[in-house]
Amino acid sequence: MDYRNDWTCDYPNNVARRHSKNQILLLTGMLFFLSIGSAFNVQIGLAVKPYMVMLLLLMFYYLSKITIEKLLFFEMAFVGFYVYYDLRGVITAYPAAALRAMGATFILLVFYFFCRYWLNQIRWKDIEWAIIISGFVFNLLSLGYYVMGLVNLGFNMHGNGIRELGVMIDRDFPRLLGLTNDPNIFVFINMLFIAYFLTHREKWWNLLGGFIGILCVMLTLSRGAIISLVIVLVLCILVGSVRSKLMMVLGAVGFFLLANLFFDQFMEVSLWELLLERFGTVSEDGGSGRFDIWTDGLAYFMDKPLFGIGSFNFQAYHSFTAGKAIFMHNSFLEILVETGIVGMMFYVTAIVALVWTLVKAALVDKEQWWLLIALIGYLSMMTSLSLILNEIFFFFFALVARSLKEKERNIERRKGWRT
Repeated sequence: MDYRNDWTCDYPNNVARRHSKNQILLLTGMLFFLSIGSAFNVQIGLAVKPYMVMLLLLMFYYLSKITIEKLLFFEMAFVGFYVYYDLRGVITAYPAAALRAMGATFILLVFYFFCRYWLNQIRWKDIEWAIIISGFVFNLLSLGYYVMGLVNLGFNMHGNGIRELGVMIDRDFPRLLGLTNDPNIFVFINMLFIAYFLTHREKWWNLLGGFIGILCVMLTLSRGAIISLVIVLVLCILVGSVRSKLMMVLGAVGFFLLANLFFDQFMEVSLWELLLERFGTVSEDGGSGRFDIWTDGLAYFMDKPLFGIGSFNFQAYHSFTAGKAIFMHNSFLEILVETGIVGMMFYVTAIVALVWTLVKAALVDKEQWWLLIALIGYLSMMTSLSLILNEIFFFFFALVARSLKEKERNIERRKGWRT
């Protein structure tokens, strides 16, 4: 073992092998559907995503069994924030936009409470296998989709705003979209898989999965995402044996060299050169226009600092004042602008409670470190993404609650052994 505890509770007990395999398959499917929802959905006012269909079917199956257990403090804090977020949409300049936010919040809360119940019916080992399998499937298919896009383009990366399968040509940069509609969304989804793979690197397949995930993130050529990845990698290096740390660093370097070879052979430019050139454009494009957007957002905030302009109203405000409907590209600033100081206090309380809960848990059970590392990766990504309402983050909350329950079971089990 690398850093994990030797004791792991197989909760719930006496699970039939066939039932266990079915649960792994279903959870793998749910994770995969969650991952591809940004690109593969049907718009009917709200985006109907694949996970919603699966959620509906599972809820029908479990309807008579679903129970809601007592919430942890961080869960109550998040629910409190989202209730306030919806209430702030009652009186706004653009009520139609706020109504969409209310609908999305309702769906996500239903999804959260179901996942909280459902994950409690699945063994922790089976949850881990589902994360491993879905992480491999998501990254390998995304990488293949990216290569197919490059092949269709004849490896010509000149142009702007060109999308072909899993690749987007952005100002002459071939950026990986994979099975998502945005390179940054791809990395946000991948944080869970990378954090798990690289903190469970005692198994070679986890190490391989982590390397593939790192390669995919680098191919997005997303500056904010790569900075977040570096933060996650540094945190991952802090856990584990010296041998596993060395293997991770050498393996990551090896995969980078392979990527360089691929680009040299087919595109006559190295990935290293692309990364340097990409980061060199920060001063020219103002963070892809984010600095100007954030300046506009702060102006709206100064106009209504206490309660904000209203949930999900920033796009409409920006369209009216600047002629372009665009996301804030910063979740924390978007919360501040749309819900004001009051809403920001709710959200900060929830985030601090979640971080503190995971820190305390990790000091007792080292298995919790990967969830804390994933959370830090998410938060760093949210500084350049608008993700107030995101199903991946809601699933993460449910996963944390399930992991904390596993920790308590393990502690009780260890006490039983000692007595």
